[in-house]
Amino acid sequence: GSLGLLLSAFAGALAGIAGAFVSHPADLILTLTSASSREGGQAKDWKTIVEELLDADGGFLNLYAGFSARAVFFFLVIGLQFFLYDYIKSELGVGTDDLTLVLDVFYAIRQGLP
Repeated sequence: GSLGLLLSAFAGALAGIAGAFVSHPADLILTLTSASSREGGQAKDWKTIVEELLDADGGFLNLYAGFSARAVFFFLVIGLQFFLYDYIKSELGVGTDDLTLVLDVFYAIRQGLP
């Protein structure tokens, strides 16, 4: 019902924040590396960028610069994906047994069984 859909959306939203938290430092470093190559000079390597971030005021927290915007985006997008998945699954009447059957068919195909 409605409570299940809200719970699914909330779980997806939390998963989105967790994913954003884990991936943000790497994405920030990749973005800064790419931006440094567009400035016309020698592109900085990722180690130099990490050192600069850690040496600047704020230290380790600099790896999370801009995290709040990313967290809100992931919160909304992943939460909406979870909600839509469960909503469509319930509207089509798809249950756990149906999903298990599909996986069994894929397994049989992969094994080369007719």
